[in-house]
Amino acid sequence: MNIPSIYKPFAGLVFLFAVVSVLNLPILATLWRHSFDDGTYSHAYLIPIITLYLYFKLSANGLLAYRESISYVSLALLIGSGFLLFVTSNAQISIGYWLSFLAVLTFGVMSLFRFNWYVLFPTLFLIFIFPLWGLLTEVLQAISVTAVTYMMSFTGIPTYVEAQYITIPAGVFEIADGCSGLRYIIVSLAISTLFIFMYINNTKKAATFLTVAILGALLTNWIRITALILIGEYTDMQSSLMEDHNTFGWYLYIPFMFLLFMWGNKLANHDLLSTPENNTLSPLGSYPKQSNVLLLLVAITVSSTTLKSFFIPTLPNNADVIALTEIQPTIERYTSVEQLSSNASDLTPMVNLKYFFNGVLDNGKPTGFGNDYLPKGWQEVDQEIVGKWRYIRVANRRNAALVRYTYEINKQQMASPVAFKKQRLIEALTGKSETYMYWQFFDCLRDCDAEKNTLQTTN
Repeated sequence: MNIPSIYKPFAGLVFLFAVVSVLNLPILATLWRHSFDDGTYSHAYLIPIITLYLYFKLSANGLLAYRESISYVSLALLIGSGFLLFVTSNAQISIGYWLSFLAVLTFGVMSLFRFNWYVLFPTLFLIFIFPLWGLLTEVLQAISVTAVTYMMSFTGIPTYVEAQYITIPAGVFEIADGCSGLRYIIVSLAISTLFIFMYINNTKKAATFLTVAILGALLTNWIRITALILIGEYTDMQSSLMEDHNTFGWYLYIPFMFLLFMWGNKLANHDLLSTPENNTLSPLGSYPKQSNVLLLLVAITVSSTTLKSFFIPTLPNNADVIALTEIQPTIERYTSVEQLSSNASDLTPMVNLKYFFNGVLDNGKPTGFGNDYLPKGWQEVDQEIVGKWRYIRVANRRNAALVRYTYEINKQQMASPVAFKKQRLIEALTGKSETYMYWQFFDCLRDCDAEKNTLQTTN
């Protein structure tokens, strides 16, 4: 197949993305699980399509061109990002390997193509796929509670606020994670940055447009929540919106976006993708420099998470994981679990489990999101860390019990998730990523405090 010269840079770009993706399939699996399968990131399916379209147009307009020599700065950045990918993937630091993966893609593009900010933007646009935006949830949730409380002060309806709960005479509303406005913020950022990239090249106008987009998204969410509370009050909580209120938010948000882009058209002062005459590059090379391709392939291959997964035992199917006992924590993903025999002592565990995590991405870790260290049906009374163990007093109706657990990597045990994360990063430098969790359950036949003191003095 003979590809016209003007489209050969785009073909090379697609090949680069394909190679990096194949060499990092475990990371793509984490994105599929945590991003494409999450309603907050429902836009994720569109982002890669938009990225490829932008590069296609840049290539067609002659704005995407291969490098004619080695860029040592780009190569150094690529090697650095590959090293970070190796460390953070071994350490199972989610945000770390997601950002490192994006950095490998970005600096891979810089190494292969002539540098310009508009050449990097389509790759950086992929950040809206990565589920790291959840870090903003708590902050946005707190801001929403404050803003809605202020709005409710003008309604004359008695309102009581405690944490994220707003109580009115008709009932109680919770401003949960989904009400933080995160999805509107992400969509506003994605659409507004894309509009700026294509149509606005004035820094002041771009900053103004982006600011309005963000503030509008926040305001829309606050109005949505306040309106739902008012509807709940005046319908005595009988409105159908009390059960399904997500669609209601889009009815408010979409008109705002129409108004935003009507105003944005007045700020627009160029059209990057439809003006080939903007091309100031020297004539294009049909093929990339071979040394650039070789160095690029070596860098991304060495940091590959796919190749590593071939040498590590895979996670068994959930159907193959058999519950060893009715009393156990809820651990989302692990490689294996076994019931340990307990040494006779003043206090012998009723349940003594050892979980193994093989270190392959998305195969889980002791501190994974969704893990619950309490057995089902039991409630926490209090907890504390003593030495290498975390102790949790739990209760179930009239029964009392004691749970304790510890994390282990390279024969070092600790109970603090922060200390465990730091140790994983240290061990990742040597390629060690296998981790364990020891979980024990003690039935309090006497006072739990006395039994905890016994454990602390004998271990």
